[in-house]
Amino acid sequence: MAAALRMTLVEGDITRALLKLALPMGLGIVFILAVNLVDTYFIGQLGTDELAAISFSFPIVSLVASVTMGLGVGATSAIARAIGAGDERLVRRLATHAVIFAVCFVALLSALGLATQRPLFRLLGADGPLLELLLEYMTIWFIGVVFLVVPMIGTGAMRATGDTRTPMLIMMSAAIVNAALDPVLIFGLGPAPALGLRGAAIATLIARAITMVVTLWLLIRRLNLLELHWPRARELLRSWRAILSVGVPAALTNALAPVAIAVMTALIAAHGTAAVAAWGVGSRLEGMVLIAPMALSAALTPFIGQNWGAHRQDRVAGAVRRSRVFVLAWGAGAWVVLLLAGESIAGVFTDDPEVIADAALFFLIVPVSYGAHAVVSVVSATYNAIDKAVRSTMLSATRSLLLAIPLAAVGSQLAGLTGLFVGVALATIITGVLANAMGRALMSPTPASTKLAAPQADADVPRASSSMIGATRPDCELADALITRVRALPDMRVAFAPTKNALEFFHGERELGHIHRRGKLDLIFPPTIGDQLVLDERAEHHRHHHDTAWVTHHVLGAEDLDDAIGLIELAHALSRLSAQIRDERGAALAGREGLEELDHALADLHASDALRAELRELIVHWRAAAA
Repeated sequence: MAAALRMTLVEGDITRALLKLALPMGLGIVFILAVNLVDTYFIGQLGTDELAAISFSFPIVSLVASVTMGLGVGATSAIARAIGAGDERLVRRLATHAVIFAVCFVALLSALGLATQRPLFRLLGADGPLLELLLEYMTIWFIGVVFLVVPMIGTGAMRATGDTRTPMLIMMSAAIVNAALDPVLIFGLGPAPALGLRGAAIATLIARAITMVVTLWLLIRRLNLLELHWPRARELLRSWRAILSVGVPAALTNALAPVAIAVMTALIAAHGTAAVAAWGVGSRLEGMVLIAPMALSAALTPFIGQNWGAHRQDRVAGAVRRSRVFVLAWGAGAWVVLLLAGESIAGVFTDDPEVIADAALFFLIVPVSYGAHAVVSVVSATYNAIDKAVRSTMLSATRSLLLAIPLAAVGSQLAGLTGLFVGVALATIITGVLANAMGRALMSPTPASTKLAAPQADADVPRASSSMIGATRPDCELADALITRVRALPDMRVAFAPTKNALEFFHGERELGHIHRRGKLDLIFPPTIGDQLVLDERAEHHRHHHDTAWVTHHVLGAEDLDDAIGLIELAHALSRLSAQIRDERGAALAGREGLEELDHALADLHASDALRAELRELIVHWRAAAA
C-alpha cells in the first residue's frame, strides 16, 4: 500500500501532473476504439448478414460499457479521496470492495442477459437468421462480461493512485491480442477451425480474460490494494455506498448519451438518408476530435479526488482553471480545422455529393460548440471527483434531454437540417455556460482567489463574519472572536466561502475546516484521530459525512470558544507536522513511514507542553490503527 500512497498528486506542478495522467488515458481511448474497429473490419469480411447482426448488439454493449465506466469512475473517485486523506486502510478496503461489487454485478448482469437476450433483441428488430447469428455472438459475450467489468473497475482503482500508464498498457495489450486472434478464430488457421461470428466473440473474451488476470495480479502483488479475506457485511455496504454515490449518477450520465443519439438520429432521418449518413460521419469525427478533452476530463478524477481528500482546494481550483482554458482553446482550434477541411475529410468516407454537402454543413455549425462540450465534461469530472455526481447527471440531462432534443426538433421545423444542427450546437453552448458558472462557484474562494484569504487587520475581521447570510449578531460576535484567535496561529488564513455560507480556515493553502452560522465548526483530521476525538466526546461525526474524517464541534457560546480553539490548534499542529515531514522527506503524513517521523517532528514543534502531550496521545492511537 505504501507504493500506492507514494504516487501522490497533492504536490508538484499541476500542469505536468495533468499531462502525465491525461496522455496515457488518451492513448487508452485510442486503443479501445482500435479494438472496436478491428472487430468490425474482420466481421465485415464474413458478409453483410454478420455485420448487420453485430450492429444490433451495439445498443446493449454500449449501455453495459457506459454503466461499467460509470462504476469505474465511482471507484476512482472514492479511492482517490481516501488516498488524499491519507487513510491507508480505507484505500485498501474500497479497492477490495469495488472488485467484489464488480463480481456481484457481473453475476446478475450475465444471468439477466442470457435469460432475456432473445426477446430483447427481437424487440430491437432482429429476427430470423440475423437473430440466430446475433445470439451466437451475444451468448459468448454475456458469459464473458466478467472479463470486461472487473478489469474496468480494477483499473479505476489504479488510476486513483495516479497511475494511468499501467491501465493504458493493459488496454494496449488487449487490443494487440484481440487483433491477433480475430483472423485466426474467425477464418481458421492451421488446427484452429473457422468459427465465424463466434470466433470474434471468443477472441474478445480471451483478450479480456488476460486483462482481468493481469489487473488482479497487479492489484494484489504490486500495489497491495486488495485484502484477501471476506469483509464484514457492514463495511462492505458502507464501501459500496461510497462507490455507488458517484458510480450510479456517473453511469446514468453515460447512459443518457446513447438515448439522446437514438432520438436525434430519428429526427435527422426525416431529412433523408444522406443527412443520416452525414450525421454518422460527423459523429465519428467528433469522437476522435474530443479524445484529448475526454482524456483530460478522465485525468481530473484522480487528481481532484486526491487533492480534495487532502483539502488542497487551491490545487483543485488551479486544475479546473487550466483545464477549462485548454479545452476551450482545443475546441476553437478543432472548429477552425473542420471548417476549413471538413468537406475534404467527408470525402474520405464517401463520394456521394449530397452526403458531403450535408457533412460540410455539420462541420460548419456543430463544432462551434465543441469547447462548451468539453467544459461540461471538465465540470462533470470535477463533481464526480468530489462526490457530487448527481450534479454531473443534471448537467448531462439538461444538455441531452431538456435542451438538445427540443431545440433540434424546433430548429428542424423552422430551418430544416440547418436549424437542427443549430439547435444541437445551441443546446451544448447553453449547457457549457451553465457548467462554467457552476465550476467557478464551486472553486471559489481559495487562498489564492480571495482578498479575505490574506492576513487582515483586526478591524477588518467583522466584515468577514457579517458576510454569512442569515447570521445573527451573536453569531457574528462568536465568529469574530474565533477568527481573532485563529489568526494568531502561524500561517493561518481566513476566507468567506459563499457556496458554503461559511468562514474557512486555511493553513497555508490547505483547508483545515470552516464555521457555519449558528456555530457549527467542521474540521478535518486523520480518520483515527477524528474517531478518537468523537470517543472522547470532544466532537461528533459530521452530519453529512459520517464515514469520513470530518468532525463537528458546536460553538454555542463564549464558553465553547476554548474547546473550539483547542481543536483548531490540533488540526493546525497536525498540518504543520505533515508539511514539515513532506518538506524533509518528500512524503505525505500517512501510513507507518509518516508515523515514525512524528515523534522527532513533535520535539521541534513550537507549541505548548499540553498541546504536545495531547498530540502524542492521539498519535499513539493513530500508530496502533496503522499497525
